[in-house]
Amino acid sequence: MEKNIREENILEMPKEEIINFIINSYGEELKRIIFTYVKNHSQTDDIFQEVLIKTYKGLDKFRGDSSLKTWLYRISINKCKDYLRSPIHRLIPHNLKAIREEKTLEQSRIEEEQQNIVAEAILSLPIKYREVIVLRYYKDLSIKEISQALNTNESTIKTRIQRGKKNLKKNLGGYEIE
Repeated sequence: MEKNIREENILEMPKEEIINFIINSYGEELKRIIFTYVKNHSQTDDIFQEVLIKTYKGLDKFRGDSSLKTWLYRISINKCKDYLRSPIHRLIPHNLKAIREEKTLEQSRIEEEQQNIVAEAILSLPIKYREVIVLRYYKDLSIKEISQALNTNESTIKTRIQRGKKNLKKNLGGYEIE
């Protein structure tokens, strides 16, 4: 599947091809978003499958009011929130280790340790701050896109980002991060 398929034309494709496109283009991003909520790799995979099923079933309802990416984020976030509200998640132990990209041996341990500290600090934030910090600074979504993905007012998103950064700074012992 070509990566340069235009999003406007995607709905003209068969559903199976659309799902393959979504997996290839957005799969890892969606899994990372899910992980920030559930903090468990096996649950991340399970919820990702549920997201794909819901997406497949809902493709006919996608109107294009937002981008495909924003729509997928909204589905993923809602699935995570459903999971967190369910009693089953309390039975599964949480894994607090952050997702790590493969690192080369040449990279320093100091940088790796700093990333772990920041990731743990982000994961320790309340969910309403964690989600906006991840979407804004790790997924590079605009305030408007975050607002659409979370179905929340833009001014609320801005406030949560400010408060999230303040809490993050406090969790990091007064150090600010980029």
